[in-house]
Amino acid sequence: MILALYGAGAMGREFKYVADETGQWPEMVFIDDHAEQASLLGCPVMGFQEFRRRFGPEEARFVITIGEPKYRREAFDRMTEAGYQGARLVHPSACISPDAELGEGALIGPGAFIGSLARIGKDFYAAMGAAVGHDAVIGDHTRVGVSAFVGGHTVIGENAFIGSGAMLKDRIRIGDFSVVAMASAVFSDVADHTTVMGNPARITNEGSQGLLYAPSCQLADSADPESKAPAGAPAAEELTPERVAELYWDVFSGCFSHTDFNPVSFHFHDPGWDSIVQMDLICRLEEAFHISFKGRETMKITSYRAGLELVRKKIRNAGEGK
Repeated sequence: MILALYGAGAMGREFKYVADETGQWPEMVFIDDHAEQASLLGCPVMGFQEFRRRFGPEEARFVITIGEPKYRREAFDRMTEAGYQGARLVHPSACISPDAELGEGALIGPGAFIGSLARIGKDFYAAMGAAVGHDAVIGDHTRVGVSAFVGGHTVIGENAFIGSGAMLKDRIRIGDFSVVAMASAVFSDVADHTTVMGNPARITNEGSQGLLYAPSCQLADSADPESKAPAGAPAAEELTPERVAELYWDVFSGCFSHTDFNPVSFHFHDPGWDSIVQMDLICRLEEAFHISFKGRETMKITSYRAGLELVRKKIRNAGEGK
């Protein structure tokens, strides 16, 4: 039986190593319609249609190794609609209670824990050190980040995202398509399609585009109608609204170009600045626009839109002599 890892990025590499450690998959392939390389870690890389031509549903099982929750679900549905069955890929150091239910396509990272009588849906992803308490119920396509904790009897809906280091109290409900930001502490229910962050967690949906990790270049148009300058845009010194948006996009996306982070819809996980990338963003914005940020102002940059609006405001105030 062949294991197909759908996604040839960083997550695909990591779970290729997990599969190696299990010793259960002597033959593996990557599926990725956008990959430039023909092989990765000794495994062939092919598009979805080529994979279907070469391997039938009776020959292969699959897991989704794409980080972006929306695209994970699309890829999973694509494979199951073609007749393929999801595998379960569990790191040998993970602890899965014998009476826990684990849906097909589950990915369980090193040191993760699934408690007694927990019921886990399809295409679930528990990152390194994640813990799911006893009797918890988790829906399909949900992701629990590094060292996050889900309390006992807690219910999490479909396509939810629990960020790294988040703590969820027992006996609460997290809605479908909701996001709990990293390091947040959640003590009460979270509605569907809601983003919460902080300790205690509070609702904040500002700037959310429904995508968490997608490449920034693909989201420029959807993030802001002015995020790409039209042909023949004026010189930088003129700083028209279009030019401001263009410069801001260049700086913003550039700061996150080497991270697994989506600059369009990112949120800071902590009320303080604790990231070199975040500090680099402020320095580069100050240099690009010849403006300066005060400590409290930097805290307002919690999303692409919020940061762009703050830059526009400071430029406008500077022009008015304020």
